Amino acid sequence: MNYIIIIPFVVGMTLALTVFGIRRFRMERQARALLGQHPGAEQTSVYLQLYSPFPWDKQREMDAKIAEMQQQGWTFLRASSTSFFRAMRSWGGALTLHFIRTKV
Repeated sequence: MNYIIIIPFVVGMTLALTVFGIRRFRMERQARALLGQHPGAEQTSVYLQLYSPFPWDKQREMDAKIAEMQQQGWTFLRASSTSFFRAMRSWGGALTLHFIRTKV
């Protein structure tokens, strides 16, 4: 077996999973804190179809939707994945954005 190829791949995958795991953990911790501050808050979720395959464009689309919802009085809670079959309808995939209403 060729360990020269396998070792960098394993190290790279471990590093990538660690970075994404930390980001996911922070997002979930922030969502729990918001829900703790506003236990009876109204909640909603929005299906967001992404049109670009590039991560920086996907982030821009997410930020635009979050800003639009903030103008309506909603606070971003978390993002979650959608089903594979629903997400494959779009070139860039899809997400479900979850919000709570903190303003009365």
